[in-house]
This record gives sequence, C-alpha cells and structure tokens, in this order.
Amino acid sequence: MRNDFEKAMHFRHACKLFDTTKPMSSEDLTFILEAGRLSPSSFGMEQWQFFVIRDTAMKEAIQAVAWNQPQVTTASELIAIGYKKNVRSTDGYIQSEFEKFHYPDYLLPMYAQWIDPLSDEVLECWSARQVYIAAGNMMTAAASIGIDSCPMEGFDRDAVEKIMGIDTDTYGIALLVPFGYRVNEQPPLHRSELSELVSYL
Repeated sequence: MRNDFEKAMHFRHACKLFDTTKPMSSEDLTFILEAGRLSPSSFGMEQWQFFVIRDTAMKEAIQAVAWNQPQVTTASELIAIGYKKNVRSTDGYIQSEFEKFHYPDYLLPMYAQWIDPLSDEVLECWSARQVYIAAGNMMTAAASIGIDSCPMEGFDRDAVEKIMGIDTDTYGIALLVPFGYRVNEQPPLHRSELSELVSYL
C-alpha cells in the first residue's frame, strides 16, 4: 500500500498536453470524483462543487481566457472545481450540513462565533482553500490508476464563471483540473530534499 501511494505521487505531474484519442471511462471519472467527495474539509462542510465540462464550445471559450493552454481542450475530462460562497451560520446550506451530521448543539454557535464576523472576501478565501484538499486527492487518485492531470489557476476567473453560466452568488471557481492521458514523456521530478523542508521542534 505504501509503495502504491508513493508510485502514484511520482507518476503525477502537471500534464500540459493530453492524448485526444484516449478517452477516460465513466468508471474512472466516478472514481476520481468520489476521491473529491470523500475528502476532508473544515467542520466537514464540503464546500466543493464539481463541474464536469463536456461541451466543446464551452471548452474552447474557456481555453481562450486561459492563455490558450492546450490541456483545456485536449483533456478527456475538464473539471472546474467550485467553492460555495454562502457559508455563514445562517445560510441554509450550512444549517442543512449541521443537521445532516447531527452535530452537538454547541458546535453551530462555535462555528458562528468563528465564521460570521469574517468579511465576505476572507470567507471566500477560506472556502476556496477547502476545495484544494479535494483537488489534491482527486489528482492523486487519478495518478493511482494511471490517469494524468494538471491543476490550473492560470485563467480569467470572472470570464470562466460567465462562460459556464454558474450562479456567482452561490459559487466561485477555484481552479480547473483537466484529466486524461499524457502525450509526452513525464519530465524529471524536481523536489527539495526532505531535510530542507522538515523542522523538528
């Protein structure tokens, strides 16, 4: 198991060009989406929304506002990972999440005390950070079954949200993640040594 995980971590890289002749199976897509769904989040609030973009014209429009990066249109599946904006204790979504988990009564006031005083901008940043946890798990899950991915922040967010036609009062797009199969060989993995990154206190 440990070796399998390490192998997946070494396999994963930011794939810039995908093989358009090799589609992913629906089972593999579901496996990747499940990895996102099952990911941890603060208070278990599951701020993510996964938009699987399959419309060709929509992909091309997104590519045009994403520096014309080819992975947008060559990937087998393009997933825009959104975050929920309405995450104050009084919002219906948050209240339904607390009811779903049958949390003890003291936890919602604790959540409110921490979350509600924050500005909308800070709240959006916090909510967006949660979906990166899901994105990381999805990319590692994909790598474990030989599927490539590429986390993308290089795009005009306002333009992408407009192209997608999402309710921007409810959702914001944190990142795009195309999935599929590489065309080119994986470049060498460059990472700092563990001794440079870890401090024992």
